Amino acid sequence: MLYLRYLTVILALGGAVGAQTFSSGSTGADGALDLTSGDKVAQLPASGILNYTTINIPTGRTLTFQRNLGNTAVIMLAQGTVNIAGTINISAGGNVPGPGGFYGGDVGLPGLGPGGGQIGGTVNGQWVGALSLVPLIGGSGGAGSDLLCGNGYSYGLAQGGGGGGAIAIASSTSISVIGGAILANGDAAARVNLQPPCSGSSGSGGAVRLVANSITVGYTSDGEYSPNIAAAVVRFEAPLGQVNYANCCGTAPVISTINPEIAPTKPPSLTILSIGGYPVPSYSGSSFSSIDLLLPAQWADPIPVVVQGNNVPVGSPVTVNFSGSPSATSTTANLTGTSATSTVTVYISNVNRGAVTYLFVSATFDPTLIAQSVPQKGPNAVSKIELAAAIGAKTQYRFFRPDGSQVPFDRVPSALRQALGF
Repeated sequence: MLYLRYLTVILALGGAVGAQTFSSGSTGADGALDLTSGDKVAQLPASGILNYTTINIPTGRTLTFQRNLGNTAVIMLAQGTVNIAGTINISAGGNVPGPGGFYGGDVGLPGLGPGGGQIGGTVNGQWVGALSLVPLIGGSGGAGSDLLCGNGYSYGLAQGGGGGGAIAIASSTSISVIGGAILANGDAAARVNLQPPCSGSSGSGGAVRLVANSITVGYTSDGEYSPNIAAAVVRFEAPLGQVNYANCCGTAPVISTINPEIAPTKPPSLTILSIGGYPVPSYSGSSFSSIDLLLPAQWADPIPVVVQGNNVPVGSPVTVNFSGSPSATSTTANLTGTSATSTVTVYISNVNRGAVTYLFVSATFDPTLIAQSVPQKGPNAVSKIELAAAIGAKTQYRFFRPDGSQVPFDRVPSALRQALGF
């Protein structure tokens, strides 16, 4: 009897994305976005991803966004052309960040975000993230004022300003910003109108990423309006020779070939597909009182175990461990395929055929394998990540400091969480 109930997975994540023919991946489910008839406030879904057929923002029109509960960055995908002659505004307003940015600090408190302004130090928020804008992260908040001031009759303090938002716009054809604007500014600090004045600090600008087979950013045909893309980091990605940029206004962009990773990936997962050639049933893990898979006692060693990875980098090592079979052994092998879907076959031997055996699949990884430039500093810096999944249960994650103590999920650096797909 081989009783397979509990699967634990600790695996390596990360890996480079290979070059490929670019498609935005838009489903077109949100139809065409056309602001010809007026301004628009678009409600961001929980994922932050909007799937359009085409996008048209004419001169004089403005697109803004209603932030979702997770305050995710904005991801606009288009099957066809994207024309921006008007304005897309994801800037902060007062203490409140743009979508994907971070709040300014409350009075006497530091700003939020990986580059949040610090009391007694650099008070303005700083943008901190990967220059690839993968993961996509907005600006950090400024610190709130920590000095009480006033005019002898009334006193007050001020909050810090919020950070600018983050946006990625991707088209399967072309993006044109002719005389238009994409604004991801941090807000100026809130002020208390007293003499002497006391104020919080400013949030940092956010991030703008444009990805398409052709990108044009320039003046209107009459030269009356110039483009303005304002953020801490601006990035244009297109095939070589397909970026036409008027070196004029706004933030100077980083120009690169295309990284096809646009939308956040789903968190990685690992699944046992079969053992000894027998598929693992879909109901596995539903009850400890039922056997998930019963193998013939005469089955000869070694027994193959086929494992599938989803959103796990190719080359991640997979090893089987056991409970209930102290003499059992396993080979170790690496996942092959693509980062989206990969498989590996490992072999087990000397499993106790007359007792219940729990089978585990395990590996470990360093967070730098996910994104080398994800910032890691402070007491909650993560040096090791474990990913655990029981058959039929939701995958669990654990994060560890260099000293081996565990970092609570809500204390894990936000950029690292985004890189994992949260």
